Amino acid sequence: MIDMTLVLGIDIGTQSVKTGLLDVDSGELRHMAVRPYSGGALQPPGELWNAALEAMAETMHKNEAGSGAIAAAGICGQMHGTVLIGAGGEAMGDVINWQDERCNRHAPEFQGLCAIERMEQLIPADIAEDLGVDRMASGFQAATLFHIMHTNPDLFRTVHHALTPTDYIRRQLLGGGDFVTDPTNAFGTGVFDVRRNCWSEEAMNALGLPPALFPEVRPTDSTAGEVCAFVARRTGLMQGTPVCVGGGDNQMAMIGCGASQPGGPACISIGTSSQICALTPSYARTEGIDTRSFPGGCYALVYAGLAGGKCYTWLRNMLLADLAAVRATTMQASELFKHLDSLAAIAPSGCDGLRFEPTLRGTRRNPALRGAFTGISEKNFFIGFRARAVMEGVARELRKAFDAMDIATVSGLAGAGNGLVRSQLWREITARCFGAPVRVTDFENAVFGAAAVAAQAVGLRKFKDIPVQFAFEANP
Repeated sequence: MIDMTLVLGIDIGTQSVKTGLLDVDSGELRHMAVRPYSGGALQPPGELWNAALEAMAETMHKNEAGSGAIAAAGICGQMHGTVLIGAGGEAMGDVINWQDERCNRHAPEFQGLCAIERMEQLIPADIAEDLGVDRMASGFQAATLFHIMHTNPDLFRTVHHALTPTDYIRRQLLGGGDFVTDPTNAFGTGVFDVRRNCWSEEAMNALGLPPALFPEVRPTDSTAGEVCAFVARRTGLMQGTPVCVGGGDNQMAMIGCGASQPGGPACISIGTSSQICALTPSYARTEGIDTRSFPGGCYALVYAGLAGGKCYTWLRNMLLADLAAVRATTMQASELFKHLDSLAAIAPSGCDGLRFEPTLRGTRRNPALRGAFTGISEKNFFIGFRARAVMEGVARELRKAFDAMDIATVSGLAGAGNGLVRSQLWREITARCFGAPVRVTDFENAVFGAAAVAAQAVGLRKFKDIPVQFAFEANP
């Protein structure tokens, strides 16, 4: 008799699809597969779909237990993006993802403003208060639709539905069917009433967006349908395997860090960008912080730094460019991170007054803001000081956001992302900055979370009860 404890997790990321199998008893995530694709702001939907099929097939090929051991499939993915759907249910043009900048450009269609500024004028403040979004941004689905409606009305008239990338790929897994999303991805459109857990027709009407464009909202941990025959043939999954509705990668990654209910850990992620998230039982709004939908009826308070680990990569690349300019480079880019860590480790805490502001790409509230080194003296601008100042600056930005959240209770800090996985020093700096231990995972948290939610959807185990395995720990 096969022990049905394996669940497939699928993460439709910005640059790649990742898949893996979660053992819901042990919490082990195994048989990972990754398929990259073009990571720009516009992405051919066929690339995402073919990559998903290939990644699933690789994971299933590695699985010695066979397709009968897979109890369900769960899915999550990049938030905010838009797949335009035509009358026949087909995708129209490219996926327009969260990186798209069209809504930041001033245009006559918006009375000389940009689309975001015009939207902020149109949505009444009391309505905006319940949308959970700190500030609407270019790349949000509602902003993209608003822009197309005004700048390309002929195209807009042919659009019958708008889906997020996650919802589009899930519908492909099912071979068609209803147009569905969940509250976590619906939040990312910018016109979802997070407080009441339903679409905000008031916001849609204020913008002139037809409510019929938006899909039905179902619970994140509900089943959407079953794997179709085509997908079964291409991947090795069993036809009829239940597929969970799933959700946004941010919230699923929180589950993968062990943040599955209020009072649990706050989550810190330092990857290309940086984030800090914590759960609260009741709806609350704080300037600079998103209040996002979360499975189980609670809310995720989320601060997203737009640079984070990218700042450390920027420092490395700047050094390599400087060395190349004077014909002095002998080191591979991959080696330089280790040397930067070593030099930063012997620099003093606080870097003798040198500070770094990690706003190389601005903030959601102020896209024009730029990063800076300040407090420079003749004794503190050596490379080790600069490296440490970057790490401290990213940690300080996240601590400031966490303090603004005013969370009553958290049980420690859980970390993820390559910055914390690969750098013991960055873990230690973060722990000191927060005055609390940081436990760090080294697996794909969003894949884990998507699978864990699917396990709950089919009655295997509640996602909050699936154990999370941590690989590293740092103390203050």
